Amino acid sequence: MKERFPIQKCIPVFITLLLFITGCSSGKEAHEYLSITNTEYVNGTDPKEGMIMRVYTYDIQTKALDKMADLPYNSQYPLTVSSLADDIIYYSGAGKDKGNELFSYDIQAQTTQQLSSGLFAINSMIPNTVDHTLVMAAVKKGERPVKVIFFDQKTQEMNILNDDDSDTTTWDISYNPDTNKTYAIQYSEEEQYIHMEQSNKAQTPMVPPNHTIIEIDPISMQTRKVIELDEEQILTLSARADQIMIATAKHINKYPIEYSMVNIRTGERTNIPLPIKASSELYLSKDGRGFYFLGQYVDANVKHERGIYYYDLKTQEVEAIFLQKEGFINNFMLLSKP
Repeated sequence: MKERFPIQKCIPVFITLLLFITGCSSGKEAHEYLSITNTEYVNGTDPKEGMIMRVYTYDIQTKALDKMADLPYNSQYPLTVSSLADDIIYYSGAGKDKGNELFSYDIQAQTTQQLSSGLFAINSMIPNTVDHTLVMAAVKKGERPVKVIFFDQKTQEMNILNDDDSDTTTWDISYNPDTNKTYAIQYSEEEQYIHMEQSNKAQTPMVPPNHTIIEIDPISMQTRKVIELDEEQILTLSARADQIMIATAKHINKYPIEYSMVNIRTGERTNIPLPIKASSELYLSKDGRGFYFLGQYVDANVKHERGIYYYDLKTQEVEAIFLQKEGFINNFMLLSKP
């Protein structure tokens, strides 16, 4: 299913983006796929016993959708990612104590293993980064801030970025496969609390605290600030080559959502008017021609079905990949396999 959106005012931005596309083309196309988490009822009635996390993969080249596994839904938030490079599905699940831990499901052997201990919640996970390292945005037991955690899949050791920082929290993370760098959206919890108190007192929409995107070197663990937005929430991000695509909002939990490209080296930001509504899961394609998103596209002010779509920045066409018909799409991720 495709739709065309003739947005003339976007053309100068698209020309700039196409220059970026030409410059980052490697000549060798990776075999890319989407990993999808869809929460479904297996008996249609009982939310306690009847819900599962159904894991799918969607092959970008062949457009084949395959069900990989049904996993137990017992975490605070259903989260899975299917790593075809490892033949493993990583997911969040209930540990022995209160809280959620990192688990793995061997697709071939159909066996499950708990990988972590000491976590309370996992908000995001990205496999196949540097030296068999899985990157997470997660909360440790007994703590509040969301940390960037590098998990060694061989030794099962966790390297936590700025572990002693009790104020900075991480909203979302992205991995750049072209540079092997990780990027994180962060803000101050103290500043957020102050803004929340001001909003409650004035009975007005909450203005976000400053949001910052940092670049993290996975080897040295050194960080660099890419961009800081003044009282603007960065909802999600996707890093590819020398660009980061972001979705932003001027108030917490309020539309409209705006979309921009940020130059990683200079921090220069370029707004992109788009006919979509998506506040999470944006993934730039390898060739830079477009991006995948979870949400809705808008045609003549009509919201279409929630689902996973591909938007072509050059042709301005939208293609439906996986529409939400049964259950609820919790998350998806764009990955590569050998």
